[in-house]
Amino acid sequence: MGPIILSGQEVATNADILQGTRLQTVPSGGILTFELQAELNTSVDNFAVSIQMPNGDTPLNSTRVPACNPTSAGVIDERQNLTVSFPIMQGGHCVFSATESGGNSLTWRVTYTPA
Repeated sequence: MGPIILSGQEVATNADILQGTRLQTVPSGGILTFELQAELNTSVDNFAVSIQMPNGDTPLNSTRVPACNPTSAGVIDERQNLTVSFPIMQGGHCVFSATESGGNSLTWRVTYTPA
């Protein structure tokens, strides 16, 4: 089995982004990599994300996502984005949630790489 790459854009709060996707349940042990970029990151307009691993650990908990500069919706700029990777066991469900404040968008890409 090879990698699985999902991507999307959120314009409102979403409590479980991976629900109903190919990564709702991880097919075998491996690494999940999250790449995140917000359109804006001000005190009024921002996105905060949380990631809860299958064992209950929350390595990201209401963490603000950096914005593109210059502002650009739908862009993940590797020089400015938030990228994190976590090991995950087979059959686990990782809860990836995003909370929107103001008028904003969040662009995300999640890559599963089997071990």
